Amino acid sequence: MTNLFSYDGLIYKVGTKVFQLMVLNLLYLITCLPMVTIGAANTALTAVTIKMIEGKTGHVALDYLRAFKTNFKLATYYHLIFTMINLLVLLNYLFAGIVAIPIRPLVYLALGLAGLISLVGMTFIFPYIARFDDNGITTAKNAYLLVLRHGKISLLILIVTLLPIVLAMLTPVMMVFAIYLSTFIGFALIAYLKSFLLLSIYQQYQSK
Repeated sequence: MTNLFSYDGLIYKVGTKVFQLMVLNLLYLITCLPMVTIGAANTALTAVTIKMIEGKTGHVALDYLRAFKTNFKLATYYHLIFTMINLLVLLNYLFAGIVAIPIRPLVYLALGLAGLISLVGMTFIFPYIARFDDNGITTAKNAYLLVLRHGKISLLILIVTLLPIVLAMLTPVMMVFAIYLSTFIGFALIAYLKSFLLLSIYQQYQSK
């Protein structure tokens, strides 16, 4: 029982991890508020959760702010790109109903493909930026190549990303629970879970 509550005990380790994730979640929410900084916030969150799994973290708040600053330019660049893509997809979807019926399915198919490309990009490019030092074009190319090369793991990462959103939309109670959880630890927890899968890919290649 003494070992259970010691510095090396399970309860202490789990409590420390939960506290770190709560700190990260708070920092993430704060740094997302300007909206334009969401990409940098996603990158910083993944950078720290990966370090937590590898046992390389010092102070999670300082590590987060350092990663946020270091990757801000490239992450914000891609965030703006994906924002424009998503807005264009949405606008075209809203007006697709006026397209002639014979070609309307093709329009919906093209919009669905564009949306899928954007979803994959948002899911995998920001973690790539957190892990690797490459220029903008190389980042996008390698991120998508890794998705294709590690299809099964990439699919699991997408499921982990989307499943909480799907579950939250099932009932009003689930939505309230999701909002409550996200406020305190949810975003950081999901990033932490995805980082296990991402590391299984990234450890095969050069990292920061």
